[in-house]
Amino acid sequence: MMNLPPEILQFLGSLVAILALAWIAYALGLGGMPKLTDADAAHKAAGEAADGFQPRETCVDRDGKAAILRDTAGRILLLKPHGNKFAGRILGPTARAWQTDGMLVVDSGERRYGTVSLDIADPDAWADAVNALGSQSHA
Repeated sequence: MMNLPPEILQFLGSLVAILALAWIAYALGLGGMPKLTDADAAHKAAGEAADGFQPRETCVDRDGKAAILRDTAGRILLLKPHGNKFAGRILGPTARAWQTDGMLVVDSGERRYGTVSLDIADPDAWADAVNALGSQSHA
């Protein structure tokens, strides 16, 4: 039998443990990039991000990486990946949006949430809707 130095045995034991944990994470479906497959998936993610948000209009990014939704009250919710779920923000008057190369770019107005790019149909209409949030007066 071959005598291996303790450092080699420790290394091999650690390697086996790491591979076992990686396999368990894979088997449980952990990690990976979340994807919105359709409007129903976006509605579910919106409900998790903003309790009680009932979308009436939904536009999902062509790659499923983000979505923008509007409810009956005119509120606009922006979804983007965060870990293996989606984070959402209801946009306020500081949000801004514009169209660049056929993509909608939305600056949430929150430094921590940041800017989201969406490859969607009719980005100009959504940009106008987001920018109109800043012009609405509230009593």
